[in-house]
Amino acid sequence: MNTLLNEDQRDALQELMNISMGQAANALARLIDAQITLSIPKIVVVSASEFHAIFQSDNYWFTRQSFLGLVKGEVLTLMAKAGTETMGGLLDYPVPLNETSQDELLLELANILAGACLNVFSSQLDLNTKLSMPTIFSEQMRKAESYRWISTLLMEVEFQLEATAFDSRVVICLEGQSVNVLIDKLNQLLED
Repeated sequence: MNTLLNEDQRDALQELMNISMGQAANALARLIDAQITLSIPKIVVVSASEFHAIFQSDNYWFTRQSFLGLVKGEVLTLMAKAGTETMGGLLDYPVPLNETSQDELLLELANILAGACLNVFSSQLDLNTKLSMPTIFSEQMRKAESYRWISTLLMEVEFQLEATAFDSRVVICLEGQSVNVLIDKLNQLLED
């Protein structure tokens, strides 16, 4: 199933992800007046157990946002616990963070990163998606049986705030049917 995309489709998708994630990094960097570096986008097909493994770390806070449109899925944002206070201070939250302000910070960061990523990605492929508001991923939601993904195309980029312990990963998950729509859109892009 990892051969779902041919080399040209994978390259095009990786370039689109670079642009999308770059816009998200720029949006956050402007807010906090700091340098953010990005990893190379990772694009893989994962099974339900591989997807579940993402959430087994206690080093991250997790949020999720569903999206609908020509493609459907979820955007997951993983944010390092180690740098939460630093990021809160940069965004003018009173530190130390209490539980309420910490949740507000996580939701704000998820909305900035995931929103910019998905909006730019969707507009590049004319997908017209609508992103829901983020929610904190609770402990109960981290159980394998709570995931609806049997297998999915996973697109992931890591954001690192330079000179701090804060890093974040944005993971875009597409449902099976949506992968076919994405492949059609990539093929149209490659034909132009």
